[in-house]
Amino acid sequence: MKKPRKALKSKPHPSALVEVAEFERRLRLGAGDPEGLADFFAQRPIWAARVPARLDVMGGIADYSGANVCEGTLGAGVLVAVQPRPDRVVRIRSVSLAPRRLPVETRFPLGWLESRGKPVSYGEVRALFRENHLASWAAYAAGSLFALLKEEQLRLRGGFDVWMLSAVPMNAGVASSAAVEIGTLCAFDACLDLGLEPARIARLGQIAENRVVGAPCGIMDQIAIASGRRGQLVHILCRPGAVVDAVAIPKGTGFVGINSMVRHSVAAAPYGDVRIGAFMGKRILNALRAREGLPAARHLTEISDKEFAARSRHLPEALKGSEFLKRYGTHGDAATTIRPGTVYRVRGPTRHAVRENERVLRFIAALRRGGEAGCAAAGREMYGAHASYRDECRLSVPEVDALVAAVRRRGAKQGLYGAKITGGGAGGTVAVFGRLEALEKLVPAIARGHARRFGVAPEIYGGTSPGAFEFGARRYEPLAGGWTCLRMA
Repeated sequence: MKKPRKALKSKPHPSALVEVAEFERRLRLGAGDPEGLADFFAQRPIWAARVPARLDVMGGIADYSGANVCEGTLGAGVLVAVQPRPDRVVRIRSVSLAPRRLPVETRFPLGWLESRGKPVSYGEVRALFRENHLASWAAYAAGSLFALLKEEQLRLRGGFDVWMLSAVPMNAGVASSAAVEIGTLCAFDACLDLGLEPARIARLGQIAENRVVGAPCGIMDQIAIASGRRGQLVHILCRPGAVVDAVAIPKGTGFVGINSMVRHSVAAAPYGDVRIGAFMGKRILNALRAREGLPAARHLTEISDKEFAARSRHLPEALKGSEFLKRYGTHGDAATTIRPGTVYRVRGPTRHAVRENERVLRFIAALRRGGEAGCAAAGREMYGAHASYRDECRLSVPEVDALVAAVRRRGAKQGLYGAKITGGGAGGTVAVFGRLEALEKLVPAIARGHARRFGVAPEIYGGTSPGAFEFGARRYEPLAGGWTCLRMA
């Protein structure tokens, strides 16, 4: 549904967000400056959106099983600026705020996304970026544009220049891919005046990642980035994906991320295999339900821990893909494909999803109780989530386990309540919950000890910033040799 919008004329936007400030600085630089944007954007209106990275506080990989999850926004983010072109070319340039990172750029005809005036198939666009390895990074932004064209049935006359500025590290488990997707979609939403709702933007981002990038993610990251709010957590129910409520962070406490520096990817086999195992488990449990005349569960996490415990003995610890397909035909997950020769763990991934859903609800209730007892109880749920990642899903690594253990050794008495692996696991970032003064003092000390042990210094991600729709969009127009900012309301 389209929302009415109006533009509010203002002075150049004085934002504390580093990505916005840096974009506006580069926009003001003169022609010939290598950091400037005069060589990229013409003297025509530009639309920009800024979105945050997310910190997976609780829920993680249970999202694709229909779980409750609890997510936060980080201070770092991605800015995406879009300007229409008169020709039918799409040009994408990506710039990192990290030191000594070179910009990368690609371009392609808009016609590559179309055939006889209609969008081509998702498979054709996925193959385009997979076959062009040097430009595969652009699949997240271009895939988001393509999902918008295909799902919203848009017809475009001309192409676009797309400029991305990121302070979010890649493969760190803080949803850098979802940030690019949601940032791209929000910028195009403003540019094309579509007025899409946050839930629709999130769904389009998930479609892009599932069907163009080929990563079998749930919708948690996209919703958290689209609908998150500065200084709060967001409670999401992933059935298929809706915001339940905002969750206040107890006064004097906060969350930070510590990057283990082990690269993480939801497109990698371990994450996908755990997802397949969970869907296998749901299919088997539904077959057991059918024998008793019970309706099938649409989502695995509709099954309670009590029911799971009663039926878990019927779930195999592991099952070969070919054997499962012979018995059950399909696992019912369009985002993944069972490999007949692969042996999948079933019982552990299924149990993780069921119990993680209930852990999230207990975590939220504990945060809302507040006080020392409530914070300590919430921290215990985080430790339980990490143990389940490690033991049930086998998606942890020694570097991550060491960070969680270092937080636990200091404990609630020193002001650190809990820690857990985040997102798809297999490396990436650890979320830490504690009192603000303890986070400021102890987390750097933990990082220094980790560097001595493993030979690489972890990055620390703190702060909080607005979600995509809380921030809104900006329209920049050329004015008297410079630019003026119009805020899209």
